[in-house]
Amino acid sequence: MLAISPSHYAPLPEERLPAGSVDPSSLPEGVECPLLLQRTEVPSGKNTVTLKNRVIVAPMCMYSSVDGFPTPFHLVHHGQFALHGAGSIIVEASAVTPAGRISPRDLGMYTEEHVAAHASLVQTVKSVSSEVYFGIQLAHAGRKASTWPPYDRTPHDTPYMPVNVGGWDKTVVSPSAIPYGEGHLVPHELSVSEIRDIEDDFVRAADRAYRAGYDFVQIHSAHGYLLSSFSSPLANQRTDMYGGSLENRTRLLLNIVRRIREQFPDKGLWVRLNGTDGLPEDDERESWDYESTTALASLLDAAGVDMLDISSGGTVGRLAFSSKPGYQVPGAVAAKMSDLKHMKVSAVGCLQGGTEENPEAPGLFAEKVLQEGNADFISLARVFLRQPTWVEDAARALLGRHAAGALQYSYTFPPLG
Repeated sequence: MLAISPSHYAPLPEERLPAGSVDPSSLPEGVECPLLLQRTEVPSGKNTVTLKNRVIVAPMCMYSSVDGFPTPFHLVHHGQFALHGAGSIIVEASAVTPAGRISPRDLGMYTEEHVAAHASLVQTVKSVSSEVYFGIQLAHAGRKASTWPPYDRTPHDTPYMPVNVGGWDKTVVSPSAIPYGEGHLVPHELSVSEIRDIEDDFVRAADRAYRAGYDFVQIHSAHGYLLSSFSSPLANQRTDMYGGSLENRTRLLLNIVRRIREQFPDKGLWVRLNGTDGLPEDDERESWDYESTTALASLLDAAGVDMLDISSGGTVGRLAFSSKPGYQVPGAVAAKMSDLKHMKVSAVGCLQGGTEENPEAPGLFAEKVLQEGNADFISLARVFLRQPTWVEDAARALLGRHAAGALQYSYTFPPLG
């Protein structure tokens, strides 16, 4: 029996304009291609790569893995984004150690056996749509590890999973022995030698990811997970070389980044960062804020990071953001205030919709963010779960015409205009 193989494609994807792109020569005279849909160069270490548009599918945890391995679900899940023209896709948070998973159902990149499984995912997704830039987020959950998958609605006595049901409550770690919130575990405070072990774990995971064929890795330093909690004074109260000053609190992240860049000078290296912890104005505790983001962005730029994706929150429980369009864009603005020499910046956070004048038109708000120079790229997450055709829909709203798409789908689209 012959296996399913890209060699059996008819027609081959590379024989057509890449899905999600617009041929500028096809536009009417005087009509410019929107920034959102323009081919754009980004750095990849010492090299540059050209992305077919400025739309990034942000990493979204699916909690659908066993022992860290990707499954057919992940193939179909990411494949739909590729078919419909996303310029770049980031595979969900993949733990660098077993204890670094958010839940037992998380993906991982902590064993050699994971490499071949991820390689199969990479090869297949990249084969269905030419020029898709495919990466993976590497993460350690820190004090937010060993929790129940969020789709598990069964009432539980604790927000964490005890050992007798598959959790690892005795090996949940953090920069300081401070629980995430009420009812959560008091994490083990990492020693200096344990911190250095985790640094090694990230570098080894990056090596595995590149060998699996990923174009880039994104280091997860947002949402209160381990690297993010080191950066924030709300979670890090250490008095040694990893605590106190911003330089000390960001030491672990910067060490990881510098080592990966040194070892892989020509590979894509991205970072996801909290723009702010999001404390209310009347809370006077020291926290991670936009000023911190500006300072760290300069250091990440100098360390050779290619793309900085700005999110926010998740450091402490019971903090809610007003999820209005562009609510996380100020973090991207703060990062760009560093006069970056190398690194690009992407923004996330309810960017999928229209403007006040045309609120139902997808892509208009994202284009506005780009036109105003507040970000270089747009990251979208949950909208892609409901609307995997978002890039195509945005093209129709912005240009009144179809973007290139999968031949098997696009020939059925009615003509516009």
